[in-house]
Amino acid sequence: MSQDRSRTVIFIALGALFLIALCVVIFVVGRLFMQPAGVTVQDPNLIYTAAAQTVQAQLTQSSGEGGIPPVTVPTQTTAPVVLPTNTQAALPTNTAVPTNTPLPTNTSVPPTATAIPIPCDRAYFVKDITYPDNTEVPVGTTFVKTWRITNNGSCTWTSGYSVVFYSGDAMSGPASSQLTTGTITPGSSIDISITLKAPDTAGTYRGDWMLRNSAGALFGIGDRGEKSFWVQIKAIVPVTPTPTVTVGFDFISQGSNAAWRNATQNLPWGDPGDDEKGVAAEVLNRKLEDGKLYPRLLATFPEKITDGMIRGVYPLYTVKSGDHFRTVLGLKEGCDVGKVRYIFSYMSGVTETVLGEWVETCNEKVTVVDIDLSPMQGQSLQFVLTVRTEGSPSQDHAHWGSPRIER
Repeated sequence: MSQDRSRTVIFIALGALFLIALCVVIFVVGRLFMQPAGVTVQDPNLIYTAAAQTVQAQLTQSSGEGGIPPVTVPTQTTAPVVLPTNTQAALPTNTAVPTNTPLPTNTSVPPTATAIPIPCDRAYFVKDITYPDNTEVPVGTTFVKTWRITNNGSCTWTSGYSVVFYSGDAMSGPASSQLTTGTITPGSSIDISITLKAPDTAGTYRGDWMLRNSAGALFGIGDRGEKSFWVQIKAIVPVTPTPTVTVGFDFISQGSNAAWRNATQNLPWGDPGDDEKGVAAEVLNRKLEDGKLYPRLLATFPEKITDGMIRGVYPLYTVKSGDHFRTVLGLKEGCDVGKVRYIFSYMSGVTETVLGEWVETCNEKVTVVDIDLSPMQGQSLQFVLTVRTEGSPSQDHAHWGSPRIER
């Protein structure tokens, strides 16, 4: 009875051992197929040995407790399990990576301009009709500035529109002026003219102007009609060229050829030393009553009697185109009460014609004479210089400053 029981236990142990070994094999094989490359797999013989030792230990324990003699389990020789070598799938031969094709250079695309709505009132400057920028204008000269302006707004300019001074130098221009007496439709042009005057001081001057609509709103040129248009000049002091003067007849040089006399007798040319009868002579570097020094003078002192006189009739001279008689009349410096009458005339045959008369007193002033002889052009005349005392004689030292006919 006892032996039957022992056999039963042995068979049960062997069956359990077989099941354990089968499970281990299944487990190991599953792990092999699931094992990633490069991981070490434990030797299955070691696993079998560990399982057998576990069963033997259980049998020993059972024998001790139930009196079952130990059973010697023959060592199972297990053919080594040849695990399949992990065959790594052959990687494809590296294919040369194509050379990177450079990306096309980015072409800058200009931003799309935002359309600006056309203002109602806007102008476009076309050109300067007169006086472009920095035109030289003599100081104090009046001039007319003209701009050509186009209406490039959306509204028609009417007679209620004006051109107005905006800023800078007004140059004596008006504060405002009517733009047109008609209408200027969009797209049409108008020439705007303003009368101005160059300042009296040399320099660069600029005046800015704008337009004003009938509602009083200012506008001008530019995309939004907010900019002014302008006039800019250079005021200059003109250089006066030295005139080329031709002296046709010199009354001092011809003094010795003239016939000099007072009311009763002939007089010599030059200073006689006694001037009671009258004097006709050249004087150099003498001051007249205005205090200025004159380098060359013709002195003609009348006879020292009441209403005394002196007179010189010159040789014939043929008047030419552009001839003028020029001189300065004055008394000698330091006079107090002298008063004389100067007369310039000419003789044609026996007829004498007076061209000018001037009364000179001691008033610290001189008289500048310039008479155009063009009406007598082509005539051969004898010119006459006469000086008369006005009333009683007293410091009547009359002088002609460089008397001459020139052109």
